[in-house]
Amino acid sequence: MSFSQSQYRTFSRRGLTLIEIMIALTMTLIVLGAMMQAFQYASGQMQMGRATMEMANRLRSAEELLRSDLSNLTVEPRPYTEKTKPNGYFEIIDGAMRDKTTTINFINGSEFTNRSYLGDVDDVIAMTVRSDGQFFRGRHIPDNTTNSKVIESSIAEIMWYTTFVDRNADQLIDLDESVKVHRRVMLIRPDMGPWENLTSEQVTILMQNNDISCRIVRDNATGNFSVYANSLSDLAVRRNRFCHQWYNYDDGNPSIDANWPNFLDRSLISTFKPVEGNDIVLTDVASFDLQVYSPDVSLSLDAAIPVAPDDPGFPATATQISAGDFVDLVWNAPVDFRGSRFNFAQLEWRTKKPLAEAFYDTWTPVYESDGFDQDEDSLIDEGTNGLDNGGPLAPDDDSERETRPPYPYPIRGVKVSIRLIEKTTNQVYQSSVVHSYVPE
Repeated sequence: MSFSQSQYRTFSRRGLTLIEIMIALTMTLIVLGAMMQAFQYASGQMQMGRATMEMANRLRSAEELLRSDLSNLTVEPRPYTEKTKPNGYFEIIDGAMRDKTTTINFINGSEFTNRSYLGDVDDVIAMTVRSDGQFFRGRHIPDNTTNSKVIESSIAEIMWYTTFVDRNADQLIDLDESVKVHRRVMLIRPDMGPWENLTSEQVTILMQNNDISCRIVRDNATGNFSVYANSLSDLAVRRNRFCHQWYNYDDGNPSIDANWPNFLDRSLISTFKPVEGNDIVLTDVASFDLQVYSPDVSLSLDAAIPVAPDDPGFPATATQISAGDFVDLVWNAPVDFRGSRFNFAQLEWRTKKPLAEAFYDTWTPVYESDGFDQDEDSLIDEGTNGLDNGGPLAPDDDSERETRPPYPYPIRGVKVSIRLIEKTTNQVYQSSVVHSYVPE
């Protein structure tokens, strides 16, 4: 049986089958999903890059200010214990918090867990600084009026410190609770004032509204206060410095200063802060860590990796490979703070010292002739009275001194590490300012 060619029909498809359409759609969705992920990743990387650049720019201006302050001290950073009286001071307060510890003290002395990004944020550095060309400028409101005017000075008392507000009262530094770095500049103008017979409220207003370095003296007879503008030599004495426990007689013994050794009072920092908050340098701070150079620190090997005291895994005993590093003032301190150079603070007055804090101070010989019995041994100024009050050598030998600086060594280097966190991307950025005081 045969068929002609006309009996065959040629069929041509004019579309896609349902299966082919589904395959094409699936492949398209896969490609779009990959592109979306790529764009999302690129956008996230760009956002993190911008955050890092913004943090770097914010830190740069703060670093320049800090570097300028450290470079223009009015005193050499060494203890002044002889007859020479320093023109100003340099002081480091190393708070209880540490970078490498798992528990830290910051709020009312209570312990709480350290966050992974959080470091040392309770250190303070204070100093007297001479301008490097442009005068320091500040605000002055005479007689607590509303008439503000700008004043200038070539020298100033400057304090770098941090503040933190615990909004939910959980004693934790949460991501929505910012730690701020402040730089308070108080002009040294001994020609200003005095302000006398003030109430405590008037003193607070005066300190908030005026950028002038002042000392506060209480009149025990009236209970009121007098405020005097400081000179450089006045600031060598701890009780005259900004937010330090000021001079106050012990009512039972007029020869005793009840507030000796006049520690920094952190509650006064929040009381005397400017109302406008114009002293804030940085916000969203995760670390503000002050360290000094110690030649006695041993760098060690841990699993063939060099480690310093601030590094994880730093061993108590290991192979020493070199010496010298930047450390906290009490990086290896036992219960009492005695020891070798920059290991422990040599504090004769450690019983009055805030828990786990340490201090470096350039000190002053004024304490040996100020009419106060600082060591409370019923002898006044026995180190300068010309008599032999029990020392092993001659009259007025070193053992008869009433006071001693917490560290009897000059500082040869300071390192300030600042760590910021960008809370939108959780990016962390850290930079350090290192300044050498090695004599040239």
